[in-house]
Amino acid sequence: MIYRIKVWSRLTGEQRIVGEMVCEIAETGKSKGVFRYDRDFLHSEDAFSLDPVSLPLTQDVYSREHPGIFSIFEDSLPDDWGRRLLVRKHNLPRGKQHLPSLLVTLGASGLGALSYSEELKPIGAWQDASTIHLTTLLDAAEQFERGERNIPNIALLLGAGSSPGGGRPKALLFDDANGVHCIAKFPSVKDHVDVVKIEAATMKLAAHAGLVTPSVRLVSRGNRSVLLVSRFDITPTGRRHMASMQTLLKAQGYYQCRYVDILNVIRKYSEEPSVDSEQLFRRMVFNAVIGNTDDHLKNFWMVYGKKEGWRLSPAFDLLPDVGRNGEHVLFFDHNGYYPGRATLEKLGKSWGIRRPDRIVEEVFAALTRWQEEFRDTGVPDKDIAIFSEIDSRL
Repeated sequence: MIYRIKVWSRLTGEQRIVGEMVCEIAETGKSKGVFRYDRDFLHSEDAFSLDPVSLPLTQDVYSREHPGIFSIFEDSLPDDWGRRLLVRKHNLPRGKQHLPSLLVTLGASGLGALSYSEELKPIGAWQDASTIHLTTLLDAAEQFERGERNIPNIALLLGAGSSPGGGRPKALLFDDANGVHCIAKFPSVKDHVDVVKIEAATMKLAAHAGLVTPSVRLVSRGNRSVLLVSRFDITPTGRRHMASMQTLLKAQGYYQCRYVDILNVIRKYSEEPSVDSEQLFRRMVFNAVIGNTDDHLKNFWMVYGKKEGWRLSPAFDLLPDVGRNGEHVLFFDHNGYYPGRATLEKLGKSWGIRRPDRIVEEVFAALTRWQEEFRDTGVPDKDIAIFSEIDSRL
């Protein structure tokens, strides 16, 4: 089976062809593929590299063995939650639930600047559902997560929820109250703590600690809370292109990476390396103290805009150790356990960060009021007690 997929950019609003990928899937399931930039795109003033590491801006034909799709395109696809919805939305049999088929079904509904089609014409973007439909979407998401088949408003959920990444229920919405596009993060039937309110409080603490974060708004529908996170890929004139650190570091399967590996990418490709390096260091300190052990490479992105070039994205998906993992995905120095304040400062100095002691002090000072912020956000006391180790780290 051979797929020929046109790749489009929405960087400046109007969709334009960027290149073409060809992916061949053998009967064994193994696949291989190639990608080549469009000649007109290469010679345009708006040309940019989709992936400066693996797909530099040249006339070369780039090849990729199994899975046949370059990671930058897989970045467009959602993970477990959204992928399940894509499969349901398009009734894809198991034999067609592979990456090229998913990209075609995704079309222009994904996050970031890229869209995909098999024809030489762009696909119209899906219009985000309104927060007016939030209760309906909450009900449908809960029913879908429970595995129910007869869901009255499944069409609305399939349209709004098939793009965001991650494994938790969520949807793309237009927040009518604030006039912004957002990702709506829902509670899960598997939650043993109030994850939505905990994330809302943690995002507020991150902003107090000096991290660049998207704006968030916590809303309630009955006894259920939803966190609305403003999208940073949408601009007044188009979209920002997005590349995960997993793609830029060519990390696959089980990987062992350190925060300094992300630092090296930032210093090589960021238009403001000193600013972004300090932001990464501040984020590392925050994650260490709050206990955000879900600090995998898909939670760190570089974004590209025509005017600003490549920059580290705002911080998102910030939570304390809800899963009780203990160990961080990313290593600080030699392991993924909390290294202590002195070691964090030492790491900052080894990175060449200006006044790392000041940054550490600001983060620690902001987090001293973590319990107060959690209570103000409505996190139950029984949930707050679970994260008491934050105080020991302070």
